[in-house]
Amino acid sequence: MRIDPDRTHTYATTMAIPSRPPGFPWAIYLAGANHRYRLLAFDLDSGRHGLDTARTDADRLAAHLAELGVAHLRTRSGPGGGQHLWVRLAAPGAAPEAVRRLAHALRQHYPSLDTAPLTNPATGAVRPPGAPHRRGGQSQPHLTGSALEAALAGLDTETAPEVVDWLLARHPHSPTPPPRPSSGPVRIVDPVSNPRLDRPRRALTDTTRALLDAAPKPGADRSALVHSIFLGMARAGHSLADARAAAATAPGLVRLREDRARGREDTDRQWRRALLAAAHFAPAPPTTRAPVDDELDRIEAAIGSDPAHWARPGGASDERILYALVALARTARTRTLDIDCRRLAQAAAVDASTVSRRLRVLAHDSWVTRIRAGSGTRAATWHLELPDQAAPIPAATQGKPAPAPGHPLVLLAHHTHDLWAYRSGLGAVAARIHWAAISEKPVVSGAGRTPVEVAARSGYSLATVTRVLSRLTRLGVPTRAAADIPELRERLDRAADRIGAAGVGAQRVRRHLHDRELHRWWLEEQEWRCRRGKKTGVPRTVSLTIALPIDAPARLRYGRFPVTDTGRADYRAARAVVTRLCSPGWNSTTNPDRQGGKAA
Repeated sequence: MRIDPDRTHTYATTMAIPSRPPGFPWAIYLAGANHRYRLLAFDLDSGRHGLDTARTDADRLAAHLAELGVAHLRTRSGPGGGQHLWVRLAAPGAAPEAVRRLAHALRQHYPSLDTAPLTNPATGAVRPPGAPHRRGGQSQPHLTGSALEAALAGLDTETAPEVVDWLLARHPHSPTPPPRPSSGPVRIVDPVSNPRLDRPRRALTDTTRALLDAAPKPGADRSALVHSIFLGMARAGHSLADARAAAATAPGLVRLREDRARGREDTDRQWRRALLAAAHFAPAPPTTRAPVDDELDRIEAAIGSDPAHWARPGGASDERILYALVALARTARTRTLDIDCRRLAQAAAVDASTVSRRLRVLAHDSWVTRIRAGSGTRAATWHLELPDQAAPIPAATQGKPAPAPGHPLVLLAHHTHDLWAYRSGLGAVAARIHWAAISEKPVVSGAGRTPVEVAARSGYSLATVTRVLSRLTRLGVPTRAAADIPELRERLDRAADRIGAAGVGAQRVRRHLHDRELHRWWLEEQEWRCRRGKKTGVPRTVSLTIALPIDAPARLRYGRFPVTDTGRADYRAARAVVTRLCSPGWNSTTNPDRQGGKAA
């Protein structure tokens, strides 16, 4: 088992399971030495989306397991309210590729799911029932007494590994994109005395430098920090000698110095581990930039050239949608994107109906052009347009595309937080005002921007800015330039929880999944109705009772599409069927989709 005697959440040390459990946190492996999973542990974490989302996700996943007749045990992981669901698999266990695919599929339905233990068969481990938590308490089963004894006895009957395929079929999902072809591993030179990658040595990135210079926060995964720092150093062409020098003094590598004080020198092993990862999964950076990089830089510079322009009605959504398109275009390496409104809505954290409306406005303003309309299950094709007055291109950085003026990924990570959700949160205007207050450090160190300066940068009135900043202060959200991103994220999480906005993004993801299933069902129904000749299909009564643990077309999974007494399609009834079968724990009195709605 893996142990955490210092309660630092590193679990860097292993030991044989003793006769009596230790008094500090410990975790057990999910896969055996052959990397096949004999245990499935679904870890629904409350840290990111809040306690309610973790509990709701666990309810829904447990309902699926119960309907499939799968024996399982549910526990509370610790004082934070996280949930664990345990399933025991029969020999020979589930293949790691299948479990990894299941983890990514379930993450699309359960945003609180931690996929790390299910995607790393070599070291994936989870604290079992009874194991202490580093913040106090221990993992406790939900059941007690005879009910707990019955559940434990049920686990003695191991579940067939095919349960992985059954859960995949019950959770419609987008397939994981295939990995991009690599140009092959980078050669490691001087492997014995001073190993490094065969590439020119260059300066560390700002991210790696920040990790090196900052001491780990209490509770941080310091083992992961070491690996991230060494990975960044390896990709920059640094050597083992550089790693040893950094480990001697850098605050971010304090864990290595503590290990050395306890008699365990781990620097060389950690360096070689990071070096191998960088050699195989980080091919040599390109020496030249593609034309699309310059074009996207111009577009992004134009978006951020006049922030006050987006203070007009609807402008906050327009700005966020454009930044999301640019971020997606950088990933796809093209300005022409096939993307549906719901995917773009999730990237920009706005409603799909808002995306549909604002794309027409952006097309009218010549920011985008629709190349092809959506048809059936095929998304529409949009093209990002270059601005007439091209903004200057930022200087390129060797081995890494130049950061664009607005840093869209950082901006999107801020703007898409649940705190800024429409209706339940503070709204997009508050997000822009807060970003204007913290996005860049003021000239005087430690001094924040005045409301007048924030109003000038954001384009909103002084009264609006003052009101928003006052409310953010009351909620404990910092309104000065913050270098500590994790601390800022934690403050935003707490504020979202206080106003009841935590988990809004997770609800949006689930709603969009149901919308896609409803749309797919209706298209298959239309295809069946238009088929010539004698029609054979699913009896109408099946639509309310079928629950297949196999991959099946939507019409076979849900039955015939419901109709009203007049023969028209009954979308409200159809949505209820899709929601119930995709989320067995759904409650019609509380679910926001109970009002129905037409298919996409």
